[in-house]
Amino acid sequence: MFTIIGDSVRRHDFLFSPCSSEMFQKLYQFDASHPSCFGNLAQALAIFGIEADRIGTTFNVFMNAELAPSGEIKVVPPLSKAGDYVELRAEMSMIVGLTACSAELSNNWSFKPIDFEIRRAGSSHG
Repeated sequence: MFTIIGDSVRRHDFLFSPCSSEMFQKLYQFDASHPSCFGNLAQALAIFGIEADRIGTTFNVFMNAELAPSGEIKVVPPLSKAGDYVELRAEMSMIVGLTACSAELSNNWSFKPIDFEIRRAGSSHG
């Protein structure tokens, strides 16, 4: 679906599913109204007729997850820094949803914006 044509970090995650309100309730005792990646994706994709149960595994750009010999999966600090990037080329027409992590504890209580850019094939990089 995509080809990675540039990646200055080379460490991302496919192990974790997007966080959900249920996860926030269980892990942090937050109420169901807490924003979540899954909720953000479900809301954004619904206008295209994509139902929540069709949202699959996500590509967690810049997320650094480690798998311990015990099988435990841990999210550890990212290797990315300001200015790092991932450049993808779509190999087919598709609908893509983007969301940023809303887990306060995973972000050390400090949220930072992540810029993205969408270009048509053949357009110059600006």
